[in-house]
Amino acid sequence: MNDLIVLNTPPSGYPKYEEIIIIDEQKKAIVTAEIAVKNDPTNFELYIELGWAYFHADRLNEAMIAFQRAIALDSGAANAFNGVGRVYERLGPAQAALEAYEHAIALDPYAIAPYVGMGIIYFDHLFDYEAAIKAFQIGLKNHPEDAFAVALLGITYARMGRFEEAIASLQQAISIQPDNTFAYGNLSILYLHLRRYDEMIASCEREIEIVDGNDARRLLGIAYDQLGHPQDAIYQLEQSITLNSQDYEARGLLANIFRAVGRRQESDEQYAIAKNMAEQNNEYDRACFEAVSGNLDGALSLLEVALIKKQVQPSWARIDPELSKLNDDPRFKALIEN
Repeated sequence: MNDLIVLNTPPSGYPKYEEIIIIDEQKKAIVTAEIAVKNDPTNFELYIELGWAYFHADRLNEAMIAFQRAIALDSGAANAFNGVGRVYERLGPAQAALEAYEHAIALDPYAIAPYVGMGIIYFDHLFDYEAAIKAFQIGLKNHPEDAFAVALLGITYARMGRFEEAIASLQQAISIQPDNTFAYGNLSILYLHLRRYDEMIASCEREIEIVDGNDARRLLGIAYDQLGHPQDAIYQLEQSITLNSQDYEARGLLANIFRAVGRRQESDEQYAIAKNMAEQNNEYDRACFEAVSGNLDGALSLLEVALIKKQVQPSWARIDPELSKLNDDPRFKALIEN
């Protein structure tokens, strides 16, 4: 599973109702911002608003042009530099994103957004976890109640193997924002990795109360499978597939459990569907599929290739729930530690 959720899945090929609403809102925001800029073309703040409207609609090149126009009108526009950083964060290069964030910080050292952006670059692009922690911590000095930054600090600790600090940060994020599903999801992954099943199940169930997503359901399926409760695992995995019919990892584990309880035909059906989906993805995704499906040798072979190709960082593979069947295998440990 790639590190870092959906409601009822409609017929194939149709957008979900929630997606239609979001897209419609994005279009309205863009039209409103475009009209505002047209009526007042020397107002740099309007160009920043236009840039963010484009950015949230994933129109990144247009967002960059709008942010740069704002900077041309006012070189002290810190939020515009932050916007440039966000675009470079998505498009690359990472160094350009860092430079934009540094410029934003020089103009407004009290804003947290560029520190969070820097932390994400160090965490997700450069894999410099110490630098990521430093960026998040500096930003949090002036904004200790930013739940997202606190949660990001937590998952950075997790990648470093500092699990108790990670758990403490994620719990802090939840205390700040009790409906923070991002924090709950990552907390559940850590509890599962540490085999703290009661806490993991409680965390997943709380996330489901907030938003019933297939990721939490799949995690519960993995936990119940490890606990030797096949019927509970089957229920959760079927719920995951109902919520997201493309969840081939849930289907792979479901096929494995069906096979174990003697439901051979259903096992073959689920495996065939999942295998076809998984084959469309890279070696790491296929390694996860093979692991949940019970083909540990195949999973290890694919994981070795994925690591060579840098499709995944060992720090994530170590705690990825879909690879948890490999945790006690010396070959897995050797791959992750090299």
